[in-house]
Amino acid sequence: MGLRISRLTVIAVAALLAVGGCGKAFGGRVVYQGDYPSYQSLAELTEKATLIIEATVSGPRVDKLYASRDDGTEPNDDTGIVITVWSASVKAVHKGSSKPGDVVAVKQTGGQLDGVVYEEAGGVPLREGTTYLLFLETYPDAAASLLNPTQAQYEVAQDGTYRPVSEDNLITINRDDL
Repeated sequence: MGLRISRLTVIAVAALLAVGGCGKAFGGRVVYQGDYPSYQSLAELTEKATLIIEATVSGPRVDKLYASRDDGTEPNDDTGIVITVWSASVKAVHKGSSKPGDVVAVKQTGGQLDGVVYEEAGGVPLREGTTYLLFLETYPDAAASLLNPTQAQYEVAQDGTYRPVSEDNLITINRDDL
């Protein structure tokens, strides 16, 4: 009988520990799968973007983006999407109202929060200190967004050429094209 109580106690304690840990981050990886428009040409990318800049990114901060509710209630904390917001120091402007020297906040889906790595399927995270050509959509009260995770960012090489950061991006860009 004593052994039976002991097993039941162990099972009960294990169950309580398992339930007590629900909803807590213990590490791991979460992959977001978004539905983004795909562009067939540089002309399409340029037309859709409200801001096209060459900028060096720095100062990443991880945050959560919550969908707004029409009923005025607070969003559920468990429904937020993890984002990284970068400070993009503008070097050149190809479209839009920014000017060289401006700092534009640029958000990208993913980041590391509470020991969990969040990433966007097909996305390539921006790298601190790297200069990019970015195709962005801007908003009045929020950080700008890349048009999509595969086609909206190009690394600017030392010689001034543009290299797509995603292997899935087949749109090539020359400086004269902008």
